[in-house]
Amino acid sequence: MMPTWWISYFPLLMLVIILYCQRKETDRSVQARLKRKKGDREMNELAQRFVGKDVLLTTIGSGSCDGLLREVVGNAIVLVKNGEETVVNLDYVIRLREYPKNKRGKKKIVLDA
Repeated sequence: MMPTWWISYFPLLMLVIILYCQRKETDRSVQARLKRKKGDREMNELAQRFVGKDVLLTTIGSGSCDGLLREVVGNAIVLVKNGEETVVNLDYVIRLREYPKNKRGKKKIVLDA
């Protein structure tokens, strides 16, 4: 006769494993949210320094955006280029810099690798 006691403990073991994995995923998402909040404040303060300047910013998804930085509102910035406004979420901004100019004061062609 084979022992059948393991059949009653197997579902409990599976439940514990599933709950552990969910808890681990929840902890990871909370840590990422806290880290992002800290970074947002820093990026927000840094973006305030560029208000009124022609900037070039690099984002995670769409590559890059440029234009005159009009204002920083909450966790977003407003860029104006050719009369059109673009709003960019600071969560996705990797790099923010003033648009480079050549010796004559004209915009340089920017080739980011």
